Amino acid sequence: MNSVGDARVSNWSPSIPERFDGQLCIPLPEGFEVDEAWWDEMLYAQKGRFPQITPDRLLTLHEGNLETSCVSVAMSSQIRVWMGSGSGCGLSSSASFTLSNGARRSSCGSWISPQRMPDTPRPWLAPLGVIPDLIFEVRPLSLPLTVVQEKMVEWIEGGVRLGWLIDPFERKVWIYRANGTVEELDDPEELSGEDVCSGLVIDMSRVWE
Repeated sequence: MNSVGDARVSNWSPSIPERFDGQLCIPLPEGFEVDEAWWDEMLYAQKGRFPQITPDRLLTLHEGNLETSCVSVAMSSQIRVWMGSGSGCGLSSSASFTLSNGARRSSCGSWISPQRMPDTPRPWLAPLGVIPDLIFEVRPLSLPLTVVQEKMVEWIEGGVRLGWLIDPFERKVWIYRANGTVEELDDPEELSGEDVCSGLVIDMSRVWE
């Protein structure tokens, strides 16, 4: 057994420094397959650093910050109010999804429609094996905008129906749709859930301030 931080994992343990700038990229060893137990240990040990796995088998981590966290909470709280007591499932950044290209991705927040939810009773002790209908990403300063934009394309190609990329530093939002179109908004007053999340309207004044 090896260790990552204080958590114990099997087969392989990456060497992760206590501090780093930008995005840390570590190739997975040849022949190493990520299982759920190893992944759960990684998520726990590196919480706040957002571990993910790219299609080309890179383990990536980046540091979160207070601004992205604050915006994420403001977004999620409005989605939760719209959901009410039974409209699908809203998830935080701790949820990860396996895409068809082999990547394991997490977003700042996501929503799964009742139609996509599996018939599995809570509490959920295993991955749901679904792809969200809606995701949103908040750009962290530690990552170039192009890196997050490439991730948004991955989400859409993986089956997400609507994605919002939010840059709180420039007050811009990019809307990614399932048909491949991308719309850039400069300091929008609101965001619509369109036909994916009917009736959802995000008041951006509560997000920016």
